Amino acid sequence: MADSFNDARKRQLARLDGTKPPTARAAMALAKSQAYLDAADAPATLRAYAADLANYKAWCERHGFAPMPATPEVVGAYLAAAGEGYAAPTLRRCVAAIARACGVAGHPLDTKHPAIPETLRGIGRKHGAPARRAAALTTAEVKKS
Repeated sequence: MADSFNDARKRQLARLDGTKPPTARAAMALAKSQAYLDAADAPATLRAYAADLANYKAWCERHGFAPMPATPEVVGAYLAAAGEGYAAPTLRRCVAAIARACGVAGHPLDTKHPAIPETLRGIGRKHGAPARRAAALTTAEVKKS
């Protein structure tokens, strides 16, 4: 998946209609922009996104859905199927990975469609554990730092 993101970034630069930048300064700006795009995601994030996307695609293939372009309803069904096995932050990361892959492919996913956030809310209500409050720091602990 990291390769697909890098390929998409290269395609973004290629969309300049094959023309060279008008000035050396513009070329430097494009190179700097590319460097920032390459640094936008940590390698661990890209690995996690790749694993999430592979799981989603495998699930789609097992159940007869086309993984791309993803629809909110199919993503919601995937989340419902995976709901009990993953923590809420992991499920949200899965949505982010799918949405990113869709965007790179030129088919943005509407993550605000009720099929996605409402499914996540339902999973949280059914299977989530209530948040635990952290203990307050004592005066001695504050003075240590």
